[in-house]
Amino acid sequence: MTEHDVFVSGRLCLFGEHSDWAGAYHEQNQSIPEGTTIVVGTQEGLYARARALDKPVFSMMSTLEDGVTKQVEILFEETAMLEEAQKGDFFSYAAGTAYQMLRHYGGRVHGLMIHNYRSTLPMAKGLSSSAAICVLVARAYSAVYGLQLTVREEMELGYQGEIVTPSKCGRMDQACAYGSMPVVMKFKGAQLVVEDAKLSVPLPLVLVDLRAQKDTVRILTALQEAYPEPKNADQERMQELLGHVNNSIVARVLQAMAKGDAQAVGSLMCEAQREFDARAGPLCPDQLTAPVLHKVLTYPALQPHIWGGKGIGSQGDGTAQLLCKGPEEQAKVCQIVQEELQKLAMPLTVRANVSK
Repeated sequence: MTEHDVFVSGRLCLFGEHSDWAGAYHEQNQSIPEGTTIVVGTQEGLYARARALDKPVFSMMSTLEDGVTKQVEILFEETAMLEEAQKGDFFSYAAGTAYQMLRHYGGRVHGLMIHNYRSTLPMAKGLSSSAAICVLVARAYSAVYGLQLTVREEMELGYQGEIVTPSKCGRMDQACAYGSMPVVMKFKGAQLVVEDAKLSVPLPLVLVDLRAQKDTVRILTALQEAYPEPKNADQERMQELLGHVNNSIVARVLQAMAKGDAQAVGSLMCEAQREFDARAGPLCPDQLTAPVLHKVLTYPALQPHIWGGKGIGSQGDGTAQLLCKGPEEQAKVCQIVQEELQKLAMPLTVRANVSK
């Protein structure tokens, strides 16, 4: 049978983490403003080959970043797929999306084998590995069965697949479907608007795998307790953070990106981190105190080479992003991170898409 090559990148949220699910609460509390994020795909991702199967099963084999291989085979039937999705295991995200494919395209899609033969995307590090798996499954079904899904349709199916798992993530993560193009995503209730983000100079970043532990579900559960109605002053500050504070920062970032002012973008990363620490930190201190993250962000040897930095994803001790002053500084930052801090450095340059 014909095999189809499929690739899905990871997703880096440059600014606006958590505001996607926060903005979705607008329908329940109309004082909550829209959430806004700036998102770009990573060079890291999931590589796979997919083919149809004669038997009615969903089968997936994944080789992880560390070389470990995992495999699952599930009867391609709603009850079996949903049960697997709700376990919260490694393949739950894939099963959840396969379940949605069956619900939406039953009769047009059947058995499928996905061999995820290479993964350069770290798991549980804030780069949307779970969403990448969801989009990978939707994209594989589309390729194998000729569905010709648009990127928005892949995103929606991936999101619907993810929310039948124990995950509490919002719609932003599925932006990995867009690949390396920076986009602005706006979330208001069930509405989602996606626009290109203008960038007139490259942004040489270093993503730092902090090689520590964080509990994303714990973070999301704690922060979402402030919604839809805040119950105390701390929760009011949390809603302010993901509302007007975040929207102000994102608006200034977009202006700086369009003007080509990388230094201003770096300063705004630092501002965003300070606001997050002050307003979100008290709601989940066991996860958001994040000593490893803050050690990297303030490490003295890095400061001459960077304009700024912040945590990414759900925040916590998962991954940091550092905006470097140029390509040479980017290489030096990678060296310092790996040799002095003993962390994994992943260079990522966001390419300009307009003239300065």
